[in-house]
Amino acid sequence: MIKLHSPLEIKPDPRGGWQLVFWTGNAFDYTTSFRALLDDITQALGQEAQHDLQLPPYEVGEDFVEGTLRFGSSSLRIYYEHSLSYLALMCDSARVLQDVADRLRASVQVV
Repeated sequence: MIKLHSPLEIKPDPRGGWQLVFWTGNAFDYTTSFRALLDDITQALGQEAQHDLQLPPYEVGEDFVEGTLRFGSSSLRIYYEHSLSYLALMCDSARVLQDVADRLRASVQVV
């Protein structure tokens, strides 16, 4: 189960395109495992983490991490930040992100 503090939200990405935002954990809480959350998201989408999820090597105290997640024929940009405790999947197509959100809804619990 993917536990979030608010429902999934698609909004404009300040750098262009769109972003699907996952608010989880508390600000500056380094116990929030965004890597585990991304594994859960990857699994819920039916993707394979070892092939479709690309992140830099883990670093203690990591923050402002960027990566990619392949979803079908699309490549989603990943950004997560412990400082604000959110994860975003970004791409140029709001429709692709809506498809991702629709596929994840059954696995999301807002707490």
